[in-house]
Amino acid sequence: MLQSKLFNDVQAFYTELQIALLTAHHHIHMAYYAFDDGHVARRVGHILAQKAASGVAVHLMVDEAGVYLDNWRHGRRNRQLLAHLQASGVQVDLFRPRSGRIGQFNRLHCKFCAIDGRTAFIGGSNIGDHYLGWRDTNLRLAGELGDGFAQLYDSLRAFKSHGRFPHCPTDLTVAGKPLLLTVPGHRQDIRRALLDLILSAKTAVTLRSWYFLPDAEIMNALRSQAERGVRVTILFSHHTRVPFIDIANRRLCRLLAQSGVQVYRYTGCYMHAKEAWNDQGDMLIGSANIDRWALRTNFECCLRLQDPNLAHQLIGELQADVRHCYKQKTTPVTRPVFA
Repeated sequence: MLQSKLFNDVQAFYTELQIALLTAHHHIHMAYYAFDDGHVARRVGHILAQKAASGVAVHLMVDEAGVYLDNWRHGRRNRQLLAHLQASGVQVDLFRPRSGRIGQFNRLHCKFCAIDGRTAFIGGSNIGDHYLGWRDTNLRLAGELGDGFAQLYDSLRAFKSHGRFPHCPTDLTVAGKPLLLTVPGHRQDIRRALLDLILSAKTAVTLRSWYFLPDAEIMNALRSQAERGVRVTILFSHHTRVPFIDIANRRLCRLLAQSGVQVYRYTGCYMHAKEAWNDQGDMLIGSANIDRWALRTNFECCLRLQDPNLAHQLIGELQADVRHCYKQKTTPVTRPVFA
């Protein structure tokens, strides 16, 4: 039976992650956009090196751009930390896609850690001290999880090689739950599942995201559902690290509000969570924001679940977040946003 534990506090997530890593006996597979040198990364790295020395097969994949861009002041230190882990017996893979149609703008944005097929973490947080002050969502999974994350890791490694477009398994699961992917130019599992989650809602659907810049089809789905009486709620970070998106989504939000969507811009701090759920108990949790980069251009992974208890917890977190939000007003829009 699959057991889950939700973390909205990043410090608590890091603590639980370190405890779980210490229990590894056979293999660890970790993939993150950033592994940023500091107290958290050094502590996690120390555990990984210990486990590698004891005979555990430790695999760590980090996006090459994330090494330098997530915290540009630490670029050299991050490479030194990863080199030290490599020398300590950890298999370190810098994600630098080279296959077929994949190039430098198709980044690894997945965030997961799988341990012995019995414990796994998936969610929004990378490994780095600066995430401690952010609002985020991470999920711990326990039980007979299978090898879905290990298969995903091996598939991602294949994109480092020249040659034909690598094959990504189409039926990845974690404890029987679908593990959904975005593979640039090839797979849009997460986008399709998000649209299905929105359109299958009968009374309510909620989206919580870091970036919010949906395409026309997702916009139309959200507006149509609100106009037919479904309670549509969207909450995202008012400020992100990409000011262009913060400005570009304002007009879209006015359109959504005019259709009856409840739009909240989180102002408490950075809000980095990435999840969606509806009244049918369907939910998506993982690395994908609601923008074209996450749904079409990056490598992403999300888990699709049916878990009423988890949905209840997410509703509680949403209610807590709303107290730190600016609610979008329905000011007039004079021109259509889409041709």
